[in-house]
Amino acid sequence: MRQFAHDLSPLPLWRSDIGWRARIGIIYIGNGWIPIDAFNKIAPKGVAMGGLGVPRHKNQSAEEMLKLDDMVPELVKQFVSYSPDVILWNDTAASFMRGKEYDVEFIKMMEESTGGIKCTTTSTSLCQAFTTMKVSTLAMVTPYAKEVNEKEIKYFGEQGFNIVNCVGLDLMDPYILANVSSSVLYKLARMADVPEADGMFISCTGIDSLDIIEPLEQDLGKPVFTSNQSAFWNALRLAKIGANVYYLRNHKTKHKGKSWRRI
Repeated sequence: MRQFAHDLSPLPLWRSDIGWRARIGIIYIGNGWIPIDAFNKIAPKGVAMGGLGVPRHKNQSAEEMLKLDDMVPELVKQFVSYSPDVILWNDTAASFMRGKEYDVEFIKMMEESTGGIKCTTTSTSLCQAFTTMKVSTLAMVTPYAKEVNEKEIKYFGEQGFNIVNCVGLDLMDPYILANVSSSVLYKLARMADVPEADGMFISCTGIDSLDIIEPLEQDLGKPVFTSNQSAFWNALRLAKIGANVYYLRNHKTKHKGKSWRRI
């Protein structure tokens, strides 16, 4: 009897070499220019990203933020046929707005609906990053309105992290938010920093903050976290990619290279 490739091995021989080391499925907001650019800067050789976009919301109000994850349960299923190693719902606000327990249950739902593919969210990834770096008090910069910042501070408080200072841009227009310059974010982070903060956190996957991480760490002398950086680091960790990852620096060890290693 004739045998076909799919009969011979659980590893499909016809699978493309794209993502031969790992495939990460990412759901983002809008067209995804900023998270896609960040992933391409961070991803080690052999790691590929597939992306799906949730339509951009009308404004940055708490009411609109609560609607962001409505389409994710159906979108996440579209990744299954491409055999990703990890799926990431990459939006900070959507994953903290309803609190700690909701985020945990949302990840479980994603994993169940995809037949057990490892899944995570941006806020869960940030908590993992803070824990890994042994940081418990942070200064925070956000583009969000005050009511959204309050939800974010509460979420991280539930997770055991104290936001000791927050500077927000109070932006309501998502298109303006997406065009905030790195230089503005750098200056805001310098303004937000306080001595009691162990780390600096720049929130939101829709702002271009990746390239200011290293200068800020040099100038502040403490670890700097951004949403895309921490989310992609955690996705790579879940995919068991052990490569050193640029932009992820461990200040609390003797190693002074630009990486956190997989844990």
